Amino acid sequence: MYDFTADLIFHFLIMIMIPFIHKISSYRGDYWKTSAPLFSVLFLALFLTMTFPVEIAGGQFFDLKFIPVFVAYFYIKPLAGFLTIFALISFKGFFSPGDIWIALVNYTIISVLFFYASKFYKKCTFRQKLSIAVVFYLPITITRYVIFLQKDINEDAVYLLMFSAVSIMTLSIIIYLIEMNLVQENMMEKLRNAEKINAISQLAASVAHEIRNPMTTVRGFLQMLKNEKNLTADQKTFIKVSLEELDRTNHIISDFLSLARPETSVASKVSLSGLLLEVADLMRPYGLMTKVEIRTSIFEGIFIMGNPNEIKQLFINLMKNSIEAMPDGGILEVSAFKRNTTADIQIKDEGVGMSKEKLHMLGQPYYSTKTKGTGLGLMISFDIINRLKGKYLIESTQNKGTSFTISLPLYYSPEEIRQPSFQNMSEGQRMNES
Repeated sequence: MYDFTADLIFHFLIMIMIPFIHKISSYRGDYWKTSAPLFSVLFLALFLTMTFPVEIAGGQFFDLKFIPVFVAYFYIKPLAGFLTIFALISFKGFFSPGDIWIALVNYTIISVLFFYASKFYKKCTFRQKLSIAVVFYLPITITRYVIFLQKDINEDAVYLLMFSAVSIMTLSIIIYLIEMNLVQENMMEKLRNAEKINAISQLAASVAHEIRNPMTTVRGFLQMLKNEKNLTADQKTFIKVSLEELDRTNHIISDFLSLARPETSVASKVSLSGLLLEVADLMRPYGLMTKVEIRTSIFEGIFIMGNPNEIKQLFINLMKNSIEAMPDGGILEVSAFKRNTTADIQIKDEGVGMSKEKLHMLGQPYYSTKTKGTGLGLMISFDIINRLKGKYLIESTQNKGTSFTISLPLYYSPEEIRQPSFQNMSEGQRMNES
């Protein structure tokens, strides 16, 4: 009993290295710098647990090799899981050549199941993740118990139950610690962004107005010079470029001010259908400059609560970004419809698209995919969506385009609230198309 308990503690300490290394490597930021140390400790834990297995009874040896495989699949990538299983089978062939085919069949099945489960694992809650881990581990426990029955060593089954309980507890603790690491990283990232926004707000509040005053004077003089008759072609070009840069600077200052300005807007009932059509008409001339065609598919009668000026600014920003993502022309599709209790708006372009790394960075201060961008436009857009209590989803493929989907709570009159009839689309609802 003493040796059995000591072995269990030893294996627990081996496995607890995994969340510890995950915590340390997560501060490195870069994906490969984070994953490489974690994969290395998974490989080491796998080697140690298989080299020094726990002896239960009658020459039966068990280990915790399931845990490194699980972590590799669900917290790095399926490819890391495949490599971990390959290492596991290689170790099995070295330590116990007679069982290699059983291990190959078992972990091939596990590998397929893990691959499909990993697609939705990250979207699950913490309890759901624990449930998935337990569900996957239970068949292993049942299989081991069947072996005990076949070899007629039932009197030592209590040791197997203790080992299985410790295994599930160890896996649960590792999942908990890794999830807490991820939550802390997310909170730290939000805190860093909040500090940047606060710094921008203070900067905007202190200097924006002072910068705008001399800019207005300079722009006025340049506008007067532009009307002079004796200017050369080069001088006219210089003045035109100067005016454009002043306008761009003024736009950036407006973005700063919108971040620093205290929120005093009053929400009211807004016709989202009409507003989207208005913004689409407003952006068509801008799109024609780069041969971008704007197509709308917007259902009538969609109303939300919010500030109409902010909502208009939100969709102007998004459509402008989509148009600028198609320098060689293309089609910009704007659609909106009701889905249960939300209004779903999709803005889809055929532009240059973005990688997953760029998608992750979107909305952060000073980050922009455009050479002359500041990143403030999208940050303001995300802030408006949050104030409207909405959600957004961005999907993008490089060289194919980007889709920006927004879900906003619908507005319902008191009569509709008393007699709710939330349907996706009513039969009499008409679609605006242009």
